[in-house]
Amino acid sequence: SGLQAVERDFAFVVDARVEAQALVQAALGADKTLIESARVFDQFTGPRAEEQLGAGRKSLALGVRLQPRERTLTDEDIQAVSARIVEKVGKATGGVLRG
Repeated sequence: SGLQAVERDFAFVVDARVEAQALVQAALGADKTLIESARVFDQFTGPRAEEQLGAGRKSLALGVRLQPRERTLTDEDIQAVSARIVEKVGKATGGVLRG
């Protein structure tokens, strides 16, 4: 596609037992046409993480690449897909956006 891709990053706080791949799969399922890729690029674990996030918790940062096929994405389009990603990840893993 000749249209410009959009990349968005999300940081989710999840149970320490949640595998990174679960977040990736959930994010990809939010919009199979528009989401080209999703990958975990950072993990915050250990004593400092538990101190900041709570016992048995960790933070996983997820990068998502949106590739429009028909038209340039508007801010509203991007916000709608982002909301679906947060919803899907939350349902699949219990994760919440890190504040």
